[in-house]
Amino acid sequence: MTTTATTTTTGTPLLSVRDLRVDFTGPRGADPVPAVRGVDLTLHRGETLGIVGESGSGKSVTALAVLGLLPGTARVRGSVRLDDRELIGLPGRELAAVRGRRIAMVFQDPLSAFTPVYRIGDQLVEALRIHRPGLDRAAARKRAAELLDLVGIPAPDRALDSFPHEFSGGMRQRAMIAMAVANDPDVLLADEPTTALDVTIQAQVLDVLRTARRETGAALVLVSHDLGVIAGMADRVAVMYAGRVVETAGVDELFAAPRHPYTLGLVGAVPRLDGNRGPLVPIPGTPAPMAELPPGCPFAARCPLVEDRCRTAEPPLTGDGTAAAGTDAPTGPTGHLAACVRAGELAERRPAPTEVYPVPEVPAASAAAPVPREQRPPVLEVEGLTKTFPLLKGTVFKRRIGSVHAVDGVELSIREGETLGLVGESGSGKSTTLFELLRLAAPESGRIELLGRDTAALSRAEAHRMRSDLQIVFQDPMASLDPRMPVGDIVAEPLRAQRAAKDEIARRVPELLRQVGLDPAHAVRYPHQFSGGQRQRISIARALAVRPRLLVLDEPVSALDVSIQAGVLNLLQSLKAELGLSYLFVSHDLSVIRHLADRVSVMYLGRTVEQGEVSAVFDRPRHPYTRALLSAVPLPDPAAERSRTRILLAGDPPSPTVRHTGCPFRARCPVYAGLDAGARGRCETEAPPLTGAGPLPVAAGAPAPDHRAACHFPEG
Repeated sequence: MTTTATTTTTGTPLLSVRDLRVDFTGPRGADPVPAVRGVDLTLHRGETLGIVGESGSGKSVTALAVLGLLPGTARVRGSVRLDDRELIGLPGRELAAVRGRRIAMVFQDPLSAFTPVYRIGDQLVEALRIHRPGLDRAAARKRAAELLDLVGIPAPDRALDSFPHEFSGGMRQRAMIAMAVANDPDVLLADEPTTALDVTIQAQVLDVLRTARRETGAALVLVSHDLGVIAGMADRVAVMYAGRVVETAGVDELFAAPRHPYTLGLVGAVPRLDGNRGPLVPIPGTPAPMAELPPGCPFAARCPLVEDRCRTAEPPLTGDGTAAAGTDAPTGPTGHLAACVRAGELAERRPAPTEVYPVPEVPAASAAAPVPREQRPPVLEVEGLTKTFPLLKGTVFKRRIGSVHAVDGVELSIREGETLGLVGESGSGKSTTLFELLRLAAPESGRIELLGRDTAALSRAEAHRMRSDLQIVFQDPMASLDPRMPVGDIVAEPLRAQRAAKDEIARRVPELLRQVGLDPAHAVRYPHQFSGGQRQRISIARALAVRPRLLVLDEPVSALDVSIQAGVLNLLQSLKAELGLSYLFVSHDLSVIRHLADRVSVMYLGRTVEQGEVSAVFDRPRHPYTRALLSAVPLPDPAAERSRTRILLAGDPPSPTVRHTGCPFRARCPVYAGLDAGARGRCETEAPPLTGAGPLPVAAGAPAPDHRAACHFPEG
């Protein structure tokens, strides 16, 4: 049996899934579409099993099939046994008794999982009493408050009377975990429980899951696309592709020596907080539609190690040459199984991802700008930027009752050929800052200079001409691309807005599509005919059409699978070097910022709290908020992830409707909590300025002179 650093899997399995198959009814009477094709999983008591894979690989369908939560269009076959009880085919009433009592689910979107018209406390009480008929309402409510306290929700007695929409995203997810563990289940199924959450809130939710597992003794099945989360949480990992498990092993073994080319590609595609800034490994192509899977290995068309035999028969999931399907005991000394004819070769060679996959030649971030920073002309300078919005009350006759201080002192500086990463939690003011920049108008207060021109002094005609120098790539390419227009017209749209000649448009569109790695012949296609990564490349081509000098990238890879993300990040690095572009890159993923950016600016509650070269800020953070952000980023390395020290911030950021005196971070600051009364008084009354380490050269390992932080007691 597999032994990891935290769990030894011995004895009878708690949950056993054998040859699980799920088909969905095809459209208009067509053949059924397979979603899961013969999955075998084993879960022991107290164990955490991680399931990873690209979108459409069957991860969530597998988890939902275990609990019988799939829609009526799904046909489920195979076996799911909890202890010795078969769940497939179990009558609805008996299966309902298992749900929430023996097996509980933590859903990806808690807002849609909770009933919006019932209070959180009523829903927790219902979950308790439905499985414990003898429990009276008062006792159930007391237990519900204890559960909310267990998952770290402040003032749990008051929180019981709140509706789901009154909770933040992180609080809703913690309440969902409280509901899942209410009846001390044997198995917890968590389906992407941290998707779309800030990294600090993700750390809180993962800590709550660890606490829930420890308090209840439950086994955990964690479905996630984030390999860092899996590395830190799982004991064993199952990698899924095209509806089946293609590799499974203990977490340390799988990350150290993958035996399937797909797993190797996933590991190589992840930007790392502790990694280098070289090119990432992009897995070529996209998964084939499940209704059109080719014969043989479904990964063959994307595999760099493909052979003729791979296209004739689909390889079984084996270990050390022995088939393992349908058995309780894993084969081989470590239980490392892979569905690849060359698994033995990979196990012996243990190659790095870059030794297997062709990696594009991507210039280093500094190659595009060899001139020292202080000698390059500024592209964007922002000082003291503020923006408030009225807080209104009333329906027919509205009156202003306050203000929302969305941006309250932002400082930004971008030089030619430079990438500035803008990071911070949701609500920190990043998007509002972008909108203020894109308006090319006088700000509410402060100063914005673009290419040496003060936007407050621009006429309407000058602002229109300058828009070609400043372009944006949005987070969701499908929402930003007109579905009624062919992509050729979409790419040409900015050129037409700048009144470019027809012959120039006809020449530029194929050139732009080729530049972003797309076939110019596909210009007649529509956005829905492209994959998510291809649509983002179309958005980049459209932004480049008018030859901008500054490209604003608003979470451009957050909605992409890690394999597709790698290709887009490599493309952005190449374009920057080739065209001499400057980037303002907004992202919640600090690993992406570390990989791509030259400098970083950290925002909190509308203010810039730290900025400097990315290596200085990430290696020697001076502000406690930056340290907390960095400590919360998971690493796709099990040993390194387990040995890290976490800084868990208490609660959520304070409301921007209140003008805070002193340091706005002090309520969550671990440094403030350890200060004496006199030092605390300074934090409570005096807003810290954004200051550097001093004008003189500093010793090696100390903060750089241009590394600035808004903290009265910075480190370094």
